[in-house]
Amino acid sequence: MRKALLLLALVLAGGLVASRLLTTNPDAFPPEDGPPNPLPPCPDTPNCVRTTWVYAVGADTLFTAARTALEVTGAEGVVADAAARRLDAVYRAGLFRDDVAVLVEPYGEGAALHLRSASRVGYSDLGVNGRRVRRIRDALRDALASAPR
Repeated sequence: MRKALLLLALVLAGGLVASRLLTTNPDAFPPEDGPPNPLPPCPDTPNCVRTTWVYAVGADTLFTAARTALEVTGAEGVVADAAARRLDAVYRAGLFRDDVAVLVEPYGEGAALHLRSASRVGYSDLGVNGRRVRRIRDALRDALASAPR
């Protein structure tokens, strides 16, 4: 019985340490110089990423590429508001569901993309949102590379 309790305590302690080390750092995606991000701020928990990227393409082109990027990275139920250039999607992370919002607006000679990826529940996301944002960024780059000019 003592061995089982000790093992349980070690597993719980290891899980706590891992959850602290494997969380999304909201500062890992500093916003580029651009307009303020109008999406809701992230909470004070490490399970959310909010950033802005600026591109040298038109807002409509960027919006279309963003939709493609969400779809190829596994988004479910993408809801698009083309007039507002807003996308809302749900991603599954195991049993959990996370929300992603994208808003595109004209900026300077190009366009800005505002993105927020957040877990619905819990404190830690084990780095899921950070990895998702990187995959979306990479898929967006690929979609823009194949976009008509």
